[in-house]
Amino acid sequence: MRGERRAERRARGGACRRLRSRLLKMSLFLLVLYSGSCRESSPNPIRIGYSPFPGHLFLDVAERQGFFQAEGVAVELREFSSFSAAVQAYEAGRLDALASSFSGLLQLAQRMKGAKAIAVLAYSEGAEGLIAQPEIRTLDELRGKRIGISPWGVGGYLWARLRERAGLAENEVHLVTLSPADGQRAFLRREIEALLTFEPWLTSTVRRARANVLFTSRELPGEIADVLSVQEHLVRERREDCRRLLRAYFRAVDYGREHPEEIVRLLAERWSLSREDARAMIESIRFLTREESLRALGTPEEWTKWRQLAETHRRLNIVREVEDVARLFDPSLIRERP
Repeated sequence: MRGERRAERRARGGACRRLRSRLLKMSLFLLVLYSGSCRESSPNPIRIGYSPFPGHLFLDVAERQGFFQAEGVAVELREFSSFSAAVQAYEAGRLDALASSFSGLLQLAQRMKGAKAIAVLAYSEGAEGLIAQPEIRTLDELRGKRIGISPWGVGGYLWARLRERAGLAENEVHLVTLSPADGQRAFLRREIEALLTFEPWLTSTVRRARANVLFTSRELPGEIADVLSVQEHLVRERREDCRRLLRAYFRAVDYGREHPEEIVRLLAERWSLSREDARAMIESIRFLTREESLRALGTPEEWTKWRQLAETHRRLNIVREVEDVARLFDPSLIRERP
């Protein structure tokens, strides 16, 4: 009997051990399964910063039309009152990507490492300009006058190119550093005689003050470009998400070409403009399709233009030194077919 009981206890013990083993394996399986599902769930959204410039309009269109969601990428758009505020957030790691002018990219590259432009978004063809009070009709009349300017980003470059063309010395005018919104208010109050500004403030200020437009970026073809840059580690760690981001963005550009009046309506509502002003604003910016953006980064001739433009920034003391432009761009994502 004792032998039978011992055998029975051993059998029960073996069954318990086998049951515990099965339970442990099941627990491990569920843990692995749960961990895998967590990794494959939607990661944190890509946070894109930009200033209120119509050249960044199609980021908003991509969100409104659900193109980011359709492409399977989570995106959070963050608009800042000025480019300098967006740069501060980018440097602090509160942004993963930044839409800016090429001038802004060069300035950014001197403050932080690891920012790579992955696409050219647009070229400005009159969306920035120098305006003056109605009694001032020529650049020569600016001598001794107060001029409002936001030097960060494209503002400093435009002012330097304008002075170069007009033969104005820096000490012949009084520069007043103002944000775009503050610059508009100061101009309307006649606290300054001239203002170097950009859309959406340019058109509305001209109309409200009956200002004279003395100079626009249309006179500098190909020199004012908008780019999208991302933190370099994002390309390494979430390459497919970056590709999806670009696909969604260029879907929005294609959508805009197919529905131009809808884009005019969106812009008019966005900044409380008339349809006429909104249409003129859009026409002052040449938005690039994926193929056009690829061409802008795809030939030796284009790279020569980028290098010459960067060198002009250095010559005009907009930036202290110019890193090889090829190191500032990563066109590999846009080259990869969707």
